[in-house]
Amino acid sequence: MSDIPMSFPSPSPSPSTPPLETCDYSEWGATWVLIPAIYILAFTLGSLGNGLLPTICTHPVRSAPSRSLTDSLIASLAAADLAFVVTLPLWAAYTALGFHWPFGKFFCKASSYLVAVNMYASVFSLAGLSVERYWVIAGRLQAHRARGSRSRILWIVGGVWVVASILALPALLLRTVMEGNASYRLVSCEMDYSILISTDLPEDREWAELLWTAAMGIKSTLLGFLLPLTILLLCYCSLGHLLSQHFGRGPWADRRRQRRLLRVIITLVLAFFLCWLPFHVNKTLSILTELELLPYSCSFDRALLVAHPYTTCLGYVNSCLNPLLYACCDAGFRRRCRHLLMCHNLKKVVSGLEQSFYEYLSDLNNFWCCKTDSKDLDLK
Repeated sequence: MSDIPMSFPSPSPSPSTPPLETCDYSEWGATWVLIPAIYILAFTLGSLGNGLLPTICTHPVRSAPSRSLTDSLIASLAAADLAFVVTLPLWAAYTALGFHWPFGKFFCKASSYLVAVNMYASVFSLAGLSVERYWVIAGRLQAHRARGSRSRILWIVGGVWVVASILALPALLLRTVMEGNASYRLVSCEMDYSILISTDLPEDREWAELLWTAAMGIKSTLLGFLLPLTILLLCYCSLGHLLSQHFGRGPWADRRRQRRLLRVIITLVLAFFLCWLPFHVNKTLSILTELELLPYSCSFDRALLVAHPYTTCLGYVNSCLNPLLYACCDAGFRRRCRHLLMCHNLKKVVSGLEQSFYEYLSDLNNFWCCKTDSKDLDLK
């Protein structure tokens, strides 16, 4: 598996596995149509939702000072998702063409790098937002509000993007276009570890490439899924315990608010967990099979191969869900969204009235000019 979540045309069996001719590794026929359709749908919804989020977050409203970091992290998450979804048409075409990459080496590297940056930046922004939300509710930001929140925001958000950009560098440096065999004549966009391998023996090179592939896959799973998920679970479990202590013995209205907040928290955690868990499980099982840590089975190996594009798509859907989830969990965000839309509609109405008024004045002026001209002609 590569360092970034992307479909691949063929498996990479370990040296001890049976020959490929003994197992049918052909893709499910619907993949070539269904997967591109999902990518295009995710591109459309993700572009609209994540394109609107930064505008709403930067829309000036009266709010508490602690909201600025929340808004910045939401905007960071939206920017990461938006940078990812703009590459989806390329990957849709790549899949529809049977994993043939016609866009050249530059777009292969650039698109792969954006996907990898998104994978890290979005989940780090989500983890940072979870920690910040717990601090706000627990009242731990009160002592920090006088320390220059703007510089703190720049450090946190900037740190998220710097770390994400560094962790995504393997996709930029190692991704390239590679030609297939003569029978298929496909050009694929995949990781090339040859520059990292010094041995010339074919078997040693194959095993070294397998180890590099496994290392990159494990790195992305640990840093891009398990570590952020651990932070998410710790934050929301602590937050749920805090809310239970605060609201558990209150009146009925407070208990209703407790259930509503806990429901939103569980939704956020489950959305991230359910969207990305299948992909990382599929990738981990494939790595264990290739390293011969799991017994080889033709049917099991083919099931992993067929399921991989769909688990990838499920992870991509998370970029489309994030705007909706944060709109549901943040009442202030919804108010600003309504306020922004109302202002936009009001501006359109005022602009239309101004245009109609100016057209009326223009028609009136033309009428009087024409009338004056006719009188001048009569006098002559």
